[in-house]
Amino acid sequence: MSRILGIGLLVAIILGLAYQFRDNDEAAAVPATGSVDTEPDVYGKNVLFKQLRADGTLHYRMHADTIRQYNAEQLTRMTQPRLHLLNPPQPPWDIASNHGYIRKRLAPSGDMEDVVFLREEVKLVQRHPINGVITMSADSFYIYPHREYAETDQDVTIDTNVGRTKAAGLKADLATGLIRLSSNTRQRVHTIVLPEQFKKT
Repeated sequence: MSRILGIGLLVAIILGLAYQFRDNDEAAAVPATGSVDTEPDVYGKNVLFKQLRADGTLHYRMHADTIRQYNAEQLTRMTQPRLHLLNPPQPPWDIASNHGYIRKRLAPSGDMEDVVFLREEVKLVQRHPINGVITMSADSFYIYPHREYAETDQDVTIDTNVGRTKAAGLKADLATGLIRLSSNTRQRVHTIVLPEQFKKT
């Protein structure tokens, strides 16, 4: 049986398979702010980062209009970051926001990993040739490119060809398509299904 990936699993979520989670410790481990008054050690415009897999193939690339790197804090601030995350044979994820930063942290495996924090009009988009487009939007997201993992504790909206789902947050395995949604007293997991998706053709 082939894996249920991307939008296929989201359809199952829209049909009622939403999960609760309350663990925000991992996100809290990376601060949302750093020193902005200190002069950066490195400043650049129109910068492109590339990360390869062990076999030499491209894993992801990130473009930013500007970067400011602070060596003492091991922090790189970005404006207009654009992350293109590849996971063949699945379609890539295109992730964008107005601002963000990259910082090192200890991964669950015990190794150091890059954490990308994005804020302001964050969108994660995957375009599937058969299932259509899935878009996840929130005010902020933590992205873990090496693990192909994303999470937010902010209100999130998920749009697909099937409908729209809103939740108080999510954790998403971008490689497998597993998405866990959370709710609270203010924002329940709520789905609006588009009726025309179920019309016979």
